[in-house]
Amino acid sequence: MSTATAPTPVTSQSSTSAVQRAAELLSIRWATRIVHALRQGTASSGNLLEADPMIPVSSAYSVVRALAGAGVVTRIPTGASRFDVALTAKGQALAPVHASALAWAQRYPRPGVAGEQAPEMIEEVLGLLASSHAVPLLSELAGSDPMAYPQLVTSLNARDKAAAYQRLLSLEERGLVARSGTRRVYRWSATEAGLAIGRVYSDLSTWTSAAHHPAASARPGTALAAAGTSAVVMKSPAQGELFSSPQGAERPVSARAAAADLRTITLHISFSHAPAPQPPAPLLVAASAHRR
Repeated sequence: MSTATAPTPVTSQSSTSAVQRAAELLSIRWATRIVHALRQGTASSGNLLEADPMIPVSSAYSVVRALAGAGVVTRIPTGASRFDVALTAKGQALAPVHASALAWAQRYPRPGVAGEQAPEMIEEVLGLLASSHAVPLLSELAGSDPMAYPQLVTSLNARDKAAAYQRLLSLEERGLVARSGTRRVYRWSATEAGLAIGRVYSDLSTWTSAAHHPAASARPGTALAAAGTSAVVMKSPAQGELFSSPQGAERPVSARAAAADLRTITLHISFSHAPAPQPPAPLLVAASAHRR
């Protein structure tokens, strides 16, 4: 595995919180399917549900409302209690985030979970980044040698330290961190999977920064983001590839090649079935009133 000396974490609490909030939103169940369905164009709520029959009627309205509140989608009123739903530019810009999350999930699948579909894989990965203390802990470990628990949580208050330990155990179960030594002197370190998820964090941080400062270039400054670029390269699905097809492991390459690969790949989400064609100016039906 190719490794790099990562810088000391410099992420502010506010920027980490912004990325965590974004991860919480995007990891909502069905959010990925809704975003993907809308990549085909504006749709009424009825057409949206037909585009992906997996989306339950009972959840569609609340998820669309949450995405609209975050500026990922927009609802276009066209009559009393009727509207169309469309992706905003911010929603269209999610393609790199979804692609890198899927690439990571395919390379490091959840133990004991077989046959999981792409949308759920993406949401599970984003959910890991949404978990409390996950990003700070991984960032600390990405930029250092194995650390004892007291060293790892020196910046946390007493209440957060207990929660951080439970988060460490969860990250260990998912394969993102590992411990060595004996019970009295455990030392924690980030695994290959834990370093590689930095690519997803970096893309999510870039997306979050661009959403708040469109004219500025996002420069994620954490050890976790740096490790994700240089430690392990995960090829994002290219245009035309189905997300349902397995992705083989690749040989690690240099950070420079990784950056070039990320710039040149055309990112496009394609699920196991193509959305139904959308008619022009579809009839608007409120999701809350839709019944089957």
